[in-house]
Amino acid sequence: MNKTLKPAISVNLKTPLIRIHKDTLHLIGDPEYVLLLVNPIMRTLAVLPSNRSDPKAHHISKSSLSNKKSFEIYSTPLVQSLRNLCEHWEDDKAYRIYGEAVPNQDIIRFKMIEGVSTNK
Repeated sequence: MNKTLKPAISVNLKTPLIRIHKDTLHLIGDPEYVLLLVNPIMRTLAVLPSNRSDPKAHHISKSSLSNKKSFEIYSTPLVQSLRNLCEHWEDDKAYRIYGEAVPNQDIIRFKMIEGVSTNK
């Protein structure tokens, strides 16, 4: 894994928004589609490349990333599901989670319990 890239994801409970940072996308090969997988038992979130044939995949247009540092997904049900798994999260805050690459796979795993509030 490239040590200069630090995979991160942000979950904003107020907006409701999930922000996948560019470093995360770079580490999984800058895919055109991504899939988010939630493991409620381990309280982890994984980001991995996908394709257009998966109805749950999110399309990342290159133009939407051109001047931004992240890719944004607005989803009230998904953000609420993540909130329900992290009882220490507060409804009006945003949380940043740093992830780790799964060895020999294009997957970044985030431990939601390690989310840090980005609100002052």
